[in-house]
Amino acid sequence: MNRPFEADFGALFPERKPFHKDSFNNFAVAGRRVLITGAGGSIGSALARRILRASPQRLTLVDHSEQALYALRRELDFRDQADAAQFVLGDVRDDGLVESFLAEEKPDFIFHAAAFKHVPLLEGNPFAAIENNGLATWRLARSAAKFGVSRLLLVSTDKAANARNMLGASKRLAELAIVRWHSLRTRMSALRLGNVAGSSGSVLPIFREQILSGGPLTVTHPEATRYFLTMDEACTAIGALANLQDAAGLYLPEMGEAIFILELAERMIRAAVAKGHAEISVKITGLRPGDKLHEDLLSHGETAGAEAAAGIRAIYGEKIHAELLDTKFRMIEEITMQRDLGALLDVLPEVVPEYQPGPHLAKKWVVAAAGAGDD
Repeated sequence: MNRPFEADFGALFPERKPFHKDSFNNFAVAGRRVLITGAGGSIGSALARRILRASPQRLTLVDHSEQALYALRRELDFRDQADAAQFVLGDVRDDGLVESFLAEEKPDFIFHAAAFKHVPLLEGNPFAAIENNGLATWRLARSAAKFGVSRLLLVSTDKAANARNMLGASKRLAELAIVRWHSLRTRMSALRLGNVAGSSGSVLPIFREQILSGGPLTVTHPEATRYFLTMDEACTAIGALANLQDAAGLYLPEMGEAIFILELAERMIRAAVAKGHAEISVKITGLRPGDKLHEDLLSHGETAGAEAAAGIRAIYGEKIHAELLDTKFRMIEEITMQRDLGALLDVLPEVVPEYQPGPHLAKKWVVAAAGAGDD
């Protein structure tokens, strides 16, 4: 019989130095109008809980998943300040919805957490990745600048550094959008997070499910490593950046040393055995399409500056040329509408020089081109 088993990341790695928990007292959003995109997701919903406690004037929670938004609404209905929240079932890719909302509600602060994030799935759906993660952020940032939103904070990922997959390339586009549309009137920033332990689709709940089903635990490669933050640390880092009133551009939280995924699996097995579960094996499955063996925190040509707040450092890179970037984004938008994979793979490295499509995408491009030639 399967026994209850909960994995606590902090307990699995007690020697790990956590993110600076005393770096800020609370989100500086009291009396302000706040919008969270992707509010039904793991990070978005965790932010919603924290921001509600900070007494915003109005908190608007946007998500395209009816079930996720319904679940969040049910949870927040039991909280004292739930009447300060409104729930919008909509998609950040809907430009009409975004612009009408910004015009009518006039939010002071946008936390942009909406994103597709699963590497192999996005390798098979490149246009969905580019449209949802890259182009939607571009248009949201442009609209925020147009309507004079005071702050916009993008939740980014370390996969945007030296991007080697569609997730990384699309989130790098999102980062560039933040840098492009930032101004003294609308300050925009992005925070590169590592893996958030316990979030939806992350390795901890996957390993837990595998333990409860009797194993084996699947690990892609014995040498694979990833950077981790707990959900509490991720929200703390986001709050620390949000409290920097003049924050602009890209930022990186302190995440300590990268952790071997195999070691994480072995520690979870030992913790499960201590709870009465049978010993479980580990199966090495091989890297999946788009997987990197090790993640980077900075791209080539980037450097990390001194701490802007405890545990938060600014990322410095080459200056972007706004007009050129505008032209490239318009090209990517048109290519995405046409679903021209070859053109997309040609133009992406012009905007994200580190990106190199994997052989699976190159093969898909060749097959698609051959099929088009037969017509």
